Amino acid sequence: MLKTESNNDRTTDRYLSFVGLDCDAKAGALVAALCEAIGRDGRADPFWDYFQAKLNGTKGPAHDELYHLHCHLNDLRDLLERWDEPDLAELLETLEVECC
Repeated sequence: MLKTESNNDRTTDRYLSFVGLDCDAKAGALVAALCEAIGRDGRADPFWDYFQAKLNGTKGPAHDELYHLHCHLNDLRDLLERWDEPDLAELLETLEVECC
C-alpha cells in the first residue's frame, strides 16, 4: 500500500503511482505543441501525416494521445530532430520518463 503524503511533500514517481503526474494533460500539451510546430515555415512530413491520422482515429483504432506518443517515441524524436525543435524533444523526453 502506498503511503499518503501531503501535497507539499509529494514527489512523483511513476513506479509508485501515476497520481500527481497528470500524464494525459502533458500528452495533450505536447500534441498541441506538435500541431503548432507543423504549421511553421510550411513544414510537411509524411510521418506527421500518418501520426495525425492515428491521433484522429482515421488510421487504425482510436486511442488517447499518451498511447500514440508512447508507441511512436523514436519516430517523434527523429521528427523533432529534423524540425530542429529541441524544446519539444525535451518535453517528449519528460513525458517518456514520467508517464510511459
